[in-house]
Amino acid sequence: MTADKIPADRDEELAGCFVAHAEGLFGYAYVLTRGDRALAEDLVQSTFMAATMHWPTIRGLHDLQRLRWLRTTVGNLAISAFRRNAAFRDRLPGLEAEYQPPVADIPAEALSAVALERCWQAMLTLPPQQHAVAVMRWLFGMKNSDIADKLGIASGTVAAHVFAVRAKLRASLGPYDPFADDEEGPLS
Repeated sequence: MTADKIPADRDEELAGCFVAHAEGLFGYAYVLTRGDRALAEDLVQSTFMAATMHWPTIRGLHDLQRLRWLRTTVGNLAISAFRRNAAFRDRLPGLEAEYQPPVADIPAEALSAVALERCWQAMLTLPPQQHAVAVMRWLFGMKNSDIADKLGIASGTVAAHVFAVRAKLRASLGPYDPFADDEEGPLS
């Protein structure tokens, strides 16, 4: 396969995979890169280039396995980019005067770790369908309508689960509530 032409048998399947997962992968990459939009876009593009090359293998995976492959690839590419950037900064010591990485905020990081652990423990107590809705909504960034399609339930049921999960997490997490700034309305 040449780099400039995607075979016709893969084109439609890859386009569908891109439409289904690109937005969520960008959000994941954006978080990994601490808000570097250009790098996040590059990581997603490189991930789908890799997916094109490995499509005969990836095509046989079910949707969740395919998403895991894509997320793992984004993560690995992000690590490679961080390593390259660190090596580049080491070779150019004058660059440090212009760019300083953020100073670690140990108390904030400790509170975040506690909040994450409490959130995870609370998630483990949810009924299976609410847990699935929460993971799809907040980990994968899926819309309520997409979650409903994937789980084969009504969109209103998804919205009710989101509301119930928020209430349970807020009650059990108190000041460690990760949804304090989360909008109450459903993602459409």
